[in-house]
Amino acid sequence: MNIAVIFAGGIGSRMSSATLPKQFLEIHGTPLIVHTIQHFQDHPMIDRIAVSILPEWRDRFAALVARYELTKVNWIVDGGATGQESRHRALRAVANDSPDDSVVLLHDGVRPLIDADVITANIETVRSKGPAITSMKFNETIIVSAGGEVDDVIPRDSLYVAQAPQSALLSTALDVYDRAVADGENDSIDTCSLLRRYGQTLYRVDGPRSNIKITTAEDYYVARAFFDVIERRQIGG
Repeated sequence: MNIAVIFAGGIGSRMSSATLPKQFLEIHGTPLIVHTIQHFQDHPMIDRIAVSILPEWRDRFAALVARYELTKVNWIVDGGATGQESRHRALRAVANDSPDDSVVLLHDGVRPLIDADVITANIETVRSKGPAITSMKFNETIIVSAGGEVDDVIPRDSLYVAQAPQSALLSTALDVYDRAVADGENDSIDTCSLLRRYGQTLYRVDGPRSNIKITTAEDYYVARAFFDVIERRQIGG
């Protein structure tokens, strides 16, 4: 079984919208969270979808699931105080009703430009090798600076930006989240960090440059531009 675990429990504190969490902002008339889930809904290898959502927005999200016929959404879980807690709660819900050897693909609810090839590559990599981390080649020069002076310049040849999905067997993913909580960690950055911390070998999957996470207002406008390009291609054939 292959299960998408979508976490959308954030409040969007870096966005300027005062009325809606960022996952409910719309592009082309459709909420970002729906754009994101639709990729997994339409993918033939995805069996079920779990979503962690802000508790106070649960009813609104459930209405979207019905409206857009997102039939693979099997779990709607109240998000926690941190991203880690939201992901952990969703994994626990999945584990109560799924085989340990299921592949789980953990993905941001506000990363709506994922594509089918990346989803397939994540599943196949987990099945054939081990945990898969979607990533993009880093094309800028990285400098190290503790103050005003540049302390070091890091060669970029082997640098990549971690994206999502970040995928593993359900038993592996749940184990690292359980261990993190036992060790007093409640606010890790992502699944990749926990898998690495607890000794898992990770395998890279190439992701497109368009697979951005919408965190700021600038990100929103960049994503909207990508959607405009996609729409023009569809209209123009």
